[in-house]
Amino acid sequence: MRILTTIALFLCLHFTLSAQTTQKNYSNTGKVYSRIDQERIEQLANTVLRELPAAEKDSISNVLKEELQTALQNENAFRTSFNQVKSISILTAPDSSFRVFNWEIAYLDGTNRYECLLLKKNETGTTLEVLEPLDSILERKELQNKQLGTENWLPALYYDIVLVKSRFQTFYTLLAWDANDLLTNKKYIEVLWFDKEGKTNFGAPIFRDNRSVQSRVIFEYGGQNSMTLNSEEELNRISFNHLAPPSSNLEGIFEYYGADVSFDAYDWNGKHWKSVQEVIPSWADPKGRTNAKVTNRRFEKEDVANPNAAKKILKDAEKRKKKADDELKEESEKLKEAP
Repeated sequence: MRILTTIALFLCLHFTLSAQTTQKNYSNTGKVYSRIDQERIEQLANTVLRELPAAEKDSISNVLKEELQTALQNENAFRTSFNQVKSISILTAPDSSFRVFNWEIAYLDGTNRYECLLLKKNETGTTLEVLEPLDSILERKELQNKQLGTENWLPALYYDIVLVKSRFQTFYTLLAWDANDLLTNKKYIEVLWFDKEGKTNFGAPIFRDNRSVQSRVIFEYGGQNSMTLNSEEELNRISFNHLAPPSSNLEGIFEYYGADVSFDAYDWNGKHWKSVQEVIPSWADPKGRTNAKVTNRRFEKEDVANPNAAKKILKDAEKRKKKADDELKEESEKLKEAP
C-alpha cells in the first residue's frame, strides 16, 4: 500500500510539473526565456535522496534531469545563483568558464549511479553538455591512464574544482567521491580540460611520482572508513590521507584499506601535480607549519619532541575532522528523512 501511495504521489507530481513547464516555458530562436523555478528543482532533487524503490528513483531523477536541461537553456542560467537548490552539487569553475550540476542516485541495495550536466561558456552564449557514464569495466591501471570524454564519463560526485595552468594549457582538477558499493568507497582526483576546438576532455598525464605518470588518481578504501581529500589553495596543493591495509597480506584488497596517521599530497610545479609524501595539511597543523614533514629531524627543528608527538597532533586533528564529518552526515540523513 505504501509503495502504491508513493507511486500515485509521484505521478501527480510528474503531471503537475509537466503542466507547469508547458505553461511557463517558451522558445525564441532556440533560447528559453522562462523564469527558472528553483523550488521545483529542489523538490525533485530532494525526493531523489529519499529511500524509494529503484524504478521510482530513476523516474524522478529523469524528471529532474529534464527540468534542469530546460532551466539551463535559459539565457540567464549561468548567472543564476541556484542558492535555493541544496540537494545537488553545483560548482562553478574558478575562472567562470563552466558550471557543473551533479547528483547521486543511491539505491536500497547499496548500488548507485550519478548524473552530471556541464554548462560551458562560449563566444555566443552557453553550451549544455549531458555527460554519459562509462559503460565498460576497466582495470584500475587502465582507468588511471585513459583519456575520457563526455560520451564515456567516469561517474562520481564532484565537490571541488582546482584551477592550475601549464605553459600551454589550463587544467581544472576535480575532487570527487563515489559510494561505489557495499564494500568500498572511492575518491578521485580527476582533471577536465578543453582542447582548441572547445571539446571537453577528462584525464591528462599530469600526475607524477618517482615511478610513473597517471592521467587521474584513484583512491579506494573500506566502506566503513573515512578519507580526507582536500585542496589547499594557499599552498597550491592537494592533500589526502595515506591509505593502507592493516597487514601486508591484505595488500590490494581495498575493502580493508583505511587512513593511517600520515598524509601525502600533490604539489603543482607548473607542469605536473608532483607526488609528495608525509606532509602536514594546513587544517591539521596547529602552529601553521604547513610545509613540515613528519620526520624526526624536521619536527626536532620545529620544537616538536618526536615523531610520536607529531602523530598525536595529526590523530587529534583527524578526530576533530571525523566529528565534523559525522555531524555533516547526520545533517544529510535528516535532509533525506525530511517530508
